[in-house]
Amino acid sequence: MTRFLLISVLSILFFSCKSYQIANAVKKEVPVSDYKNPYFSNPEIDYVYKAHIEVYGNQLSGLFIAKRINDTLHRVVFTTDFGNKLLDFELSEKELKVNYIMEDLDRKMIVNTLRDDFRLLLKTNHKVQEVFENEEYVIYKLADAKRFNYFYESKKDNQLIKLVNASKRKEKVIFEFESKNSTFAKYITIQHKNIKLKIELNQISN
Repeated sequence: MTRFLLISVLSILFFSCKSYQIANAVKKEVPVSDYKNPYFSNPEIDYVYKAHIEVYGNQLSGLFIAKRINDTLHRVVFTTDFGNKLLDFELSEKELKVNYIMEDLDRKMIVNTLRDDFRLLLKTNHKVQEVFENEEYVIYKLADAKRFNYFYESKKDNQLIKLVNASKRKEKVIFEFESKNSTFAKYITIQHKNIKLKIELNQISN
């Protein structure tokens, strides 16, 4: 029994301390110092999507509209299909202005999570820390406070396919993209691993 308990404790410690790994990836020389997220980067476009949000058992559907105001500022508006506003954010890398948020969403944790999701989704320029590659992707690793962001770029067509926000040990949020070209994502999902929040965005027009 003592040996079994010791093995169990050691196994738990081993897996809890294991760092986040990219499957079958090898490290390569860093070819660039910056990585540019191509989506939501054009200030001349209103990015309009049909949106569906599942948050702690509540389901919301409507329109998601994102607009780049300048190099660091975006505005995000989420409305019902009939035009009633559900949230209205202006956010930069360091600041958030809440113009409006519906009462059911007006919880500190939800606001902060949506802020972080939208900020990462919309931010254009990132400092590259390390670069990896496997058979399918070139992966750019970027430091983000106490976490890391991994941008998965397809080797087939050079399009951004996936973005993983992770701690040192495990994935926290996964962004997945389907693109009709290298600058506009027609379908986006944002799936949280540790909380009950999922966002789906389907392009309406560009």
